Amino acid sequence: MFVAYIRRVPLLLIAAGWLAACTPLISDYNADAYKNAATLKAETLSLVDKSGEPYKDRVKEVEALTTKIDAAYEFTAGLPNNQVTAQQWQILRNPDGNLYGGFVRLWRKNGKVGDAFRADKKAQLASAFDYIICLEANKKDSKSCTSIASAGPQQ
Repeated sequence: MFVAYIRRVPLLLIAAGWLAACTPLISDYNADAYKNAATLKAETLSLVDKSGEPYKDRVKEVEALTTKIDAAYEFTAGLPNNQVTAQQWQILRNPDGNLYGGFVRLWRKNGKVGDAFRADKKAQLASAFDYIICLEANKKDSKSCTSIASAGPQQ
């Protein structure tokens, strides 16, 4: 009986390996995830334009956008095999990072931000959103996101 079991183990390992090889490495294209990223890009860049104004005057707007970005992350993270895109959302919203989360933290701390900072942050955020959008679009029609990733920081 033990010999019969030993003979089956290699077959089970081969079968398990074959099934694992058939598992997709990324999730399928999701139109809602694409729309979320594109819409949130526009809303975020619009909010950055307003960051020359006192933060206290825009708290509700910031909180509403932050909730939408958190929801987009949760939606994306909940999709199977979607770790790369979820990680990019996490980087974007990280309050200790240099993208949306860090921008909100600095705006809150300083009260308002200057023109040069605003222009730089818009370019960085646009690039980060473009990368997320490209990752999602790439699931439908394979194109390289490399040029977008190299155009700006992803952290």
